[in-house]
Amino acid sequence: MQFKIVENESLTGGMAHIYSILIKDEEFTLLEQFFNDNEQYADDLNTILEKLFVMGHDIGCRRDHFKHEEGLPGDGVAALRVGNLRLYCLYFDRTAVIFGSGGFKPPEARAYQDVPELNEKAKQMKEIASIINKAIIEKDIVINDDGSLTINNWDYD
Repeated sequence: MQFKIVENESLTGGMAHIYSILIKDEEFTLLEQFFNDNEQYADDLNTILEKLFVMGHDIGCRRDHFKHEEGLPGDGVAALRVGNLRLYCLYFDRTAVIFGSGGFKPPEARAYQDVPELNEKAKQMKEIASIINKAIIEKDIVINDDGSLTINNWDYD
C-alpha cells in the first residue's frame, strides 16, 4: 500500500497535530472519505469534527478520548467513538494522531469484526499502522516533541 501522511491544517493547532492518510491515486484523505461516506450521521460527524478541533487547538489528544487496542497489541490503533460512528486512527500521544477512516457500528453488532465494511476500515488502519510503525523504528519517520513529523528517507510514494 502506498500513501502519504497529510497534516490537516485546519484541525491542527497549538496542542496537537492532526494527520490523515492519502492513499496513492486517491483524491481525498481517509478522514475526508470518512466524512463524505457518513453524511447521513450529520450530528455525530459534527461532534467528531468539534472534538478534533478542540484536541488540536485546546486540550491535545488525551488518551481517554480513544478506545485503544483496536488492532494488535502495541500497534497504536485506536478508535474515536461518537454515537455509533467509529473513526480509526494511529494514536501516538497527546500531540499527534493519524486518522484513517471508519463507519457506522450498529447497536446490535458485538464488535467491529461483525460489520464487514467497518472491519475493512479497521484492517486498513492496522496495515497503515504496521507500515508507519516500521518507518518509525527505522527512523524514517520521527515524531517530534510538539507532534510534528519529520519524514527522512521514507519512500511512501
